Formats: sequence, structure tokens, C-alpha cells
Amino acid sequence: MNKVEVAYLLSSAENQKEGLPIWIFYIALCAILLLLFLAFLHNKDLRNKINNIFLVYKKRFMKFGLVAVLRHQERKKNKLLTQLGQQGVLAWPELKEISEATFEISSLEKKKQSMKESGRGQNSAQLEPHYQAIGLIINKIRPGIEVLTFYYSKLDKAERRIKILKQELENF
Repeated sequence: MNKVEVAYLLSSAENQKEGLPIWIFYIALCAILLLLFLAFLHNKDLRNKINNIFLVYKKRFMKFGLVAVLRHQERKKNKLLTQLGQQGVLAWPELKEISEATFEISSLEKKKQSMKESGRGQNSAQLEPHYQAIGLIINKIRPGIEVLTFYYSKLDKAERRIKILKQELENF
């Protein structure tokens, strides 16, 4: 009897031609998907919920981009201050006439000379903070030397851009 039951089960599994054809399954699946799509178009609350889910990630991505642009602008501003300091050192004879900058720049120049004498100031990367400090002093005073006016305009543009980016980041 056991063999008869196994033979009966195997014969029905081999003849699986009974039942619905597979194309009816795909038509039913397409109809269900079409109904879901129409429900999505009709239901405004559902659309808003889905938009809110994606809006969180969009805001994070935009904030990340703003932070990257802000860092780039700050590096650009620091580079411009360094270049302004280097040009200020080259224009030192004209800057000596301005009493506000003379003491600060001359003390920084003495520090630079002592660094060079000790052998630490030979690398330009070590002198960057020195030039940056001179650039900050010159930018604060803003003497009317033609060579430096180019850097003033570039610094103003970078500072405006940084201010705008910081405001946008605060709004997030």
C-alpha cells in the first residue's frame, strides 16, 4: 500500500498542467500595481508622507554640501590672507608710513627673522601663520596701496560668501 500511495502522489506532481496559466498571474499583478499607482495619485496625504521621508535625506545631503563649500571658502580666505601678508611684506616701505600697522608688522618681522636665524623658518609652510597674521592686520587697516586692492576685493567676496553660507546653514 505504501508503494501505491507514493505512486499516486508522484503521478499528480508530474501532471501539473492543472490550474491557472502563468500569464494570468502577471495580468493580475499588473492590475494590482495599477490600482496602487492610482491610489497613490489620488491620496494627497500619502504623497506628502513619502515626500517627507525623502526630504529628510535631501536636507542632510544639502547640509553636507553647504558645509563642504563653507570649508572651501574658508581655506580660500586663509590663502588670500597669506598672499595679502606676503604682498604686504613686499610693500613694507610704503606700509611703514602707516602708524597703526608699523608696530605689529615690525614685531612679526622680527619673529620671522629669529625663525630664519634658528633654521625653522626656511620652509614656507612654517611661515604661513606669520604671513596670515600680517594679512589680517593689513586687511583690518586697509591701506590704499594699489598692489593690495586686488586682494581686498577677493577677500570681501570670500567673506560675503562665507556669511551667506553660514546663514543658510543656520536656516537648516
